[in-house]
Amino acid sequence: MKAERKKYLILFFSIVIFVFFLYGIYIFIYGSKTISTENAYTKADLAQVSPKIASPVKSVDVIDTQYVKKGDILVVLDNSDEKIALNMAKANLKSTKRKIEELISKDEEFAKKLDLDNARIEALKAVEEKTFIELQKAKKDLKRYKQLLKQKSISIQKFDDIKLVFDNSKKSWEEAKLNLKSEAASKLVTLAQKKSNLQLIKDKNIETNPDVLNAKATLEKAQLDLERTIIKAPISGIVTQKNVKIGQYVTTNNKLLTIVPIDNIYVNANFKESKLKKVKIGQKVELHSDLYGDNIVYHGIVEGISSSTGSELSLIPAQNATGNWIKVVQRLPIRIKIDKSDLKANPLYMGLSMYVKIYLDK
Repeated sequence: MKAERKKYLILFFSIVIFVFFLYGIYIFIYGSKTISTENAYTKADLAQVSPKIASPVKSVDVIDTQYVKKGDILVVLDNSDEKIALNMAKANLKSTKRKIEELISKDEEFAKKLDLDNARIEALKAVEEKTFIELQKAKKDLKRYKQLLKQKSISIQKFDDIKLVFDNSKKSWEEAKLNLKSEAASKLVTLAQKKSNLQLIKDKNIETNPDVLNAKATLEKAQLDLERTIIKAPISGIVTQKNVKIGQYVTTNNKLLTIVPIDNIYVNANFKESKLKKVKIGQKVELHSDLYGDNIVYHGIVEGISSSTGSELSLIPAQNATGNWIKVVQRLPIRIKIDKSDLKANPLYMGLSMYVKIYLDK
């Protein structure tokens, strides 16, 4: 009896030793090539939808939990004010273009006036030169007739006639000078007006005129505001946290709803720092979800390694520089990208628990 019991005990311990031996071989060959954790949860880069303008809500076209595609209409705002602003902007652009056209036309008129002023100045210069020559001749005649009068070779009447010619010549010359000076001043005024007008039209191109460009920008802004009365989904996903009702007056500070992009769900796996020595970006990953069980396997890759532990990013970070410090092994978040075909076949949602295994040799 004792011999038989001893035989069974030897067999039992042999089996236990053999199992431990096999387990050791497994750990040595396979266990060192993978790391795993159940401290992992699904995440997503949410899209918060807010209005770009302030306006009353006209209609709400979605409900919570509804799946929407990128570009689908979510909310429609009242657009009455935006239509008025758009019509005013269109009218302003037409008016501004007409104003610039008038300025360009004025520039052409100023150019014609300058040509006319130049022609008048040339004519008045000729008149001034002619009257100056006549004045010089009359001056010589007057001087000569003065000598003759002293010699009593001419009558006083004759001398008075010569003096009258001199006076008239001098008056004509002074009038010619005054007219020339006045015309030159008029030309300077025209030049100043043309220069000032030219500053408003620059290169005489209506489409590139600053005032026209400003009016165009106002029109584009009005058109954009009108388009923004129709709020569309920025990404595809499931609507959640809907907080908007018909008739509600919303502003740019209001968050209307949130979209969860379940097609781009990823996993944050929190591994102990002691296990991360061989973890690198691009390594293959296998995942299981508590939602579907171990039969459904998700495939992914290590997409990123966090720059800090969760405790460091908390509102009140741990103060380790104290007298009662106790070492605690920290966990570092690893971002896992899941294959989209797996997500399409078996959708995941935010906040689900996951089992993650990283293959360190792949």
